[in-house]
Amino acid sequence: MFEHSYFICEEEIPIIVPKRIMVFAGHPDDELISCGGTLLKYQKLGSEIIIVIATFGLGGYAKEKHKDNIAERREKELELVKKVLKSDIIELGYSDLQIEREKISQITNLIRDYKPQVILLPHYSDFHRVHRNLSLITREAIYHCTTGKAYGGHLRSWVPHGAYYYESPSCKFEYIQGSVFVIVNIEDYWEKKKDIFNQIYTSQKEVLERVIDWAEDTAILRGNEINAAFGEAFMPETTYTPLKILLQ
Repeated sequence: MFEHSYFICEEEIPIIVPKRIMVFAGHPDDELISCGGTLLKYQKLGSEIIIVIATFGLGGYAKEKHKDNIAERREKELELVKKVLKSDIIELGYSDLQIEREKISQITNLIRDYKPQVILLPHYSDFHRVHRNLSLITREAIYHCTTGKAYGGHLRSWVPHGAYYYESPSCKFEYIQGSVFVIVNIEDYWEKKKDIFNQIYTSQKEVLERVIDWAEDTAILRGNEINAAFGEAFMPETTYTPLKILLQ
């Protein structure tokens, strides 16, 4: 049996486009701040984007007078993001994010049901407890999907082709010892990412007054590392997920 050989032009690297990408976000806007350019890029290439929002982000208000209507404002923002990103949005509706069996079961079965080729998630060392706990829950869910049948997994095993941690304002990769990461070129999508945040996530402008500056500075830094204007960095998780799709 002979294997096919493919030669790549020196200036071109082919992109493998996954059928489905599932991104886990602790709060509404995490998906955009950390990996919005990548989602926009792959959505245009043809990937189906599934955004899983763990909590409503009810702490996302700076002034006490906005506390009573923050849930309504966040819900409207999500509806707009759904239309702009042309994505499925799954709201888990957790009031807090303690690590519990029920949550692990739910996320395990979400992955089994949707069968994403690529999963994006927060890093397990993130300073924000919601991001950190969501990462730990999702890591365990991936483990159950790929190695066993717990939580109703009979004939439903699923091994993603890639799982990646994303960078966030509360988890900067330069502070993670021994980090190895890939960088996606988002120079054609940075402005749209910034516009979506400024025009849709209006409730967060004051709460996260410097986050878009962080996102831009980081995108420029990551872009410089691949000779592009803007980039987004991702760290592969390969413990139970063999890396078959390289994000670009």
